Amino acid sequence: MNIWLIQTGEPLPLKEGVRKMRTALLADKLLERGHSVLWWASAFDHTSKQWIAEQDTELAIKEKFVIKILKSIGYKKNISFNRFLNNRIIAWKFKKMAPKMPRPDIIVVSMPSHDLAYQAVYFAHKNHIPVVVDIRDEWPDEFLIFLPKIIRRIAKLFIFNDFLMSRRTMVMADALVSMMETLLEWGLKKSGRQQDWQDKVFYLGYKKNIESEYIPDKISKITDVLKNKFVITFIGTLGNTNDPSILFDCAKKISQKDIQFVIAGGGNLFEAIKTRATQYSNFLILDWLKQDEMDALLKYSHLGLCPITRIRNVFPNKTFAYFSAGLPVLSAYQGDLKKIIKERQIGCYYPPNDADELSNCIKTLYNNRDLYEKMRQNAREVFDEMFDADKIYTKYAEHIEKIYVNFCAKK
Repeated sequence: MNIWLIQTGEPLPLKEGVRKMRTALLADKLLERGHSVLWWASAFDHTSKQWIAEQDTELAIKEKFVIKILKSIGYKKNISFNRFLNNRIIAWKFKKMAPKMPRPDIIVVSMPSHDLAYQAVYFAHKNHIPVVVDIRDEWPDEFLIFLPKIIRRIAKLFIFNDFLMSRRTMVMADALVSMMETLLEWGLKKSGRQQDWQDKVFYLGYKKNIESEYIPDKISKITDVLKNKFVITFIGTLGNTNDPSILFDCAKKISQKDIQFVIAGGGNLFEAIKTRATQYSNFLILDWLKQDEMDALLKYSHLGLCPITRIRNVFPNKTFAYFSAGLPVLSAYQGDLKKIIKERQIGCYYPPNDADELSNCIKTLYNNRDLYEKMRQNAREVFDEMFDADKIYTKYAEHIEKIYVNFCAKK
């Protein structure tokens, strides 16, 4: 088949060492199964806030795999008018360009952004093409959360058409899939759909690297610090929502001298966290890691941190990387992750911003090594059972094929 994947927020696999995420992993599986893939993407990298290309262009990654890059205006903040406008321009460009391209057999489009997803679903229906909507976030609902409650109703009136667009997108989709149960439930409820066999959850997962003794230079320089320490690690974006600064408050409450904290990533809080860390002897701050660097760091780690500053039902990417290395997690997230932590005993939940509870979790697992080792074994088992990307995206690719066959059978 000729398959379109539409996703504008993930790192593109253009350089060696770039960690492949959901769309790239799915593309690999589809290519392995003999399909051709066209990935519609943005010229602006959402994570680094840097430009990938200066104009609309197509990049041939390898045989049967092309990335079509669309240029817009970019943005500095994830929740901003510029991001809203950036996404609208990309949706408009897709609307203009899609009819001129060779027709796909099936489309898989991510939401967000809701406006691009709407254009993809509308194009699919107009041309009698099956379309799968992959729900990644509650858009445009997510915008309202950051506004004061007193003006949310007024703001919702201004973007009423966006809510309508989001609902229509999910109503018209031939299938809804998502990366966790709570998001799929949200999509089904919003669209008024009854769940059918086409509507499924495929967790984000993680592609575990082949075991290697190789340690990249960035990590080899800190191994002497990490050896013989109980290491709590955070990897990810340092932002106002996913803020690992709570570890500084924990450090003041923990007396054990052999507990080491590592924060690795980038974002608008990076410089502030780096500066604050100079006041502590047991903090290491690293910038963005390539996948081999991340895997190497996790080999020296004992616990993985998943902080959040507000109540939110999300299953963050970093969790799967932690589990792949057999790390129990310390998480403030609700939804699927909180449920799995409790049911499978693979870490501790703490309420958002509760440094006392997080400190108690760390001290409990530090002092009770039998409990810690049990959780570590549970994490490995859960990863192999539920979160291995090779298994997840094989099933996802098979699901796409079944949807296409079923669609053709109805013609």
